[in-house]
Amino acid sequence: MSELFCDICGRTPVRAQILLEGAKLMACGSCARGGKILYRLHEDEEGPIVQTQSVSTPGFDAGEEIVEDCGKIIRAARDRMGLPLSVIAERISERESYLASIENGHVHPSLDVAKKLEKELKVKLIEKVAPSIAASPASGSRFSAPLLGDTITREKKKK
Repeated sequence: MSELFCDICGRTPVRAQILLEGAKLMACGSCARGGKILYRLHEDEEGPIVQTQSVSTPGFDAGEEIVEDCGKIIRAARDRMGLPLSVIAERISERESYLASIENGHVHPSLDVAKKLEKELKVKLIEKVAPSIAASPASGSRFSAPLLGDTITREKKKK
């Protein structure tokens, strides 16, 4: 297997796959602290990665994701059933304002809420996905794609 490089800073070794601002990235030990750790590459290593968030959320299966346009699906199903948002909120024991934010696309629902909405509205909001870990390009080549850290550094220099 080729050596993996951190998608944020370009250093090696890569310790984990993380979720950072909605993007799945390969990260070294120091960069992994800034996101939610989805998968550790070396289970026996507890070393430099300090977990800031829990890896397993209640009801979360690593192979499940909420569909992209879930708010539109929820609104369409609710309109089709002729139910006001307050009734749905009461039935699944969630705040009406939270459900309104989900429908408007401002917030993504938690997996637990998505499961409750699926059951109540009889729609598909959660899809199974296979975990994927892709190697970053080796730094030995002449062209190196810009990393997330390069963009952040460039933004800071402009100001």
